[in-house]
Amino acid sequence: MYERYASFNRYGDLSKLITDQDLLQVTEDESVYISNENDYDIAVDLESCYAPFDEVKPFIAFLATQICELDNIAQRFHRKKRVKNNGRGYVRLPSPTGTYRIDYSQSMEDNPAPQEVKFSFILAFVYMEEKNRISFDYWCTTRNSQLEVVFEYKENKFFLRTYGAIDNIPDNWEEE
Repeated sequence: MYERYASFNRYGDLSKLITDQDLLQVTEDESVYISNENDYDIAVDLESCYAPFDEVKPFIAFLATQICELDNIAQRFHRKKRVKNNGRGYVRLPSPTGTYRIDYSQSMEDNPAPQEVKFSFILAFVYMEEKNRISFDYWCTTRNSQLEVVFEYKENKFFLRTYGAIDNIPDNWEEE
């Protein structure tokens, strides 16, 4: 059980993930578990899904094979980037009421040293509210908080778009 709190490749054991679309099943609460509760306990929420289950079933199975790499991307962003000026470098974007968005390009800078010793979040839910866009709901293991990470799927590849309040992350953020 402690392996799931380790850093990179913590969701790398494909035998613990349901990657066969014929084995995916909808639960009473409109979720589809892509791993067993005793393994990673990750579910895709269908209540807000953009399409019916039968239509998204192949993509959910494919997504299960990509969970490890997507989690690694979130952890790399967490370790590589930090907010400029010791947290005072946020540049706020115009946002709808109740939403606080930050501009990536103006707010972030490289920081090779980790912001924290470890990435203290575990993946709990995956949301597919829009086609080609998935959202990870991470739960913190050290305090009562959540982290939303959004990926866009285009050209057969996933791209990080949002990390918490940081929005508009460019395709090449790791190269900058």
